[in-house]
Order: sequence, then C-alpha cells, then structure tokens
Amino acid sequence: MIVSVPSYTSFFAGSAGVAGALVGLLFVALSVTPERLKATRDSVEHQAVAATAFTALVDALFLSMAGLLPGNGTPGAALALGLLGLTSTVGLIIRLWRARSSGRLSHRWPVLLSLIFACYAAQAATSFITSSTAGAQAQAAKFVFILFAVGIARSWELLGLRGGGLLDLLVGRADKAAAARHPGGGADEAAGAPG
Repeated sequence: MIVSVPSYTSFFAGSAGVAGALVGLLFVALSVTPERLKATRDSVEHQAVAATAFTALVDALFLSMAGLLPGNGTPGAALALGLLGLTSTVGLIIRLWRARSSGRLSHRWPVLLSLIFACYAAQAATSFITSSTAGAQAQAAKFVFILFAVGIARSWELLGLRGGGLLDLLVGRADKAAAARHPGGGADEAAGAPG
C-alpha cells in the first residue's frame, strides 16, 4: 500500500534538530579528548573516522534544513552535499592510502570508505533523477536516515567500540588469516588494529 505524504516539513524539522544536536555532541566529544586525534599511533585512521562521522551528520543537517525551505531546494542541496561528501571521502582515501605503509591501519577502512563513497555518489545522482517536489523530498528523507546511520556508527567507533556486525566478523577472519601468514608480528597487529 502506497501512502501519499503531503509534506515532509515535520520530518525535516525534527531531523534538523537531531542532526544539530549530534554535530554539537561530536564537537564536544572531540574537544574533550583532542589528544586522541593527535597522540595515538593510529591517528590518521582515527581522524578519518571523525571526519566521516562529522561529514555525514553535517550532510544530514543541511539536507534537512534545505527540506524546510519553500520550494524544491532538496535536489540542489543533495547535489552540493553529495559532491562535498565525495571530495571529502576521496581526500580521506588518499590520506589513508599514503599512511598504510607508515602505520598500522585496520583492514576495514577500504570497505567502509567505499560504502560511504557510494552513498554520496547515490545522493548526488538522485538530484538529477527526481523531478517532483514530493519525490525529491522522499529521496532526501531516505538519505537523512542513511546519513544518520553512517554518522552514528562512525561516532560509535570514535569511542573505540565495535558493532559486532558482519563486517567486523569478516575483518576479524581476515586479520587472523594475515596473522597466520606472518606469524612474527601479524598477531600483534591484528589484535591492536583499530576499528
């Protein structure tokens, strides 16, 4: 059964408030422990986690605010924010690629950043596909949910916690296989690799 939604105003108002609060909490969390971003041996990867969390939550905030504007501003906002997310993600991929030889990085970052890249690419692409205001707002609402999921999941990793999902299981198996191939130092690296 398809239900026609006359307006997404209430949804975007609520999601803008939630996104603003989450961005503020992320700022507080990062400012309380700035040494984690500077002093840890995995600081490049930790900074990448913080950057992807921040970018996703800011994207959700501005996409929600665009949905509150009169007219059909969500396609333009989706395009601009999708392109911003793509450039940010490409920059992080380049930084992590360069840092892979100088530090211990987890095996998760290529997969996670590839998924985040695909999310931003899809967001930018939908700005060309949707023509009606209702369709554009429906697409924007879907991306707000996805961006909240990305931002919250990456923020969770900033605390040093792992979700225990399928990706963690697969990466854990890959770490064990790498440790078996390199018995001298692989086990220590697999145990100490960040999420």
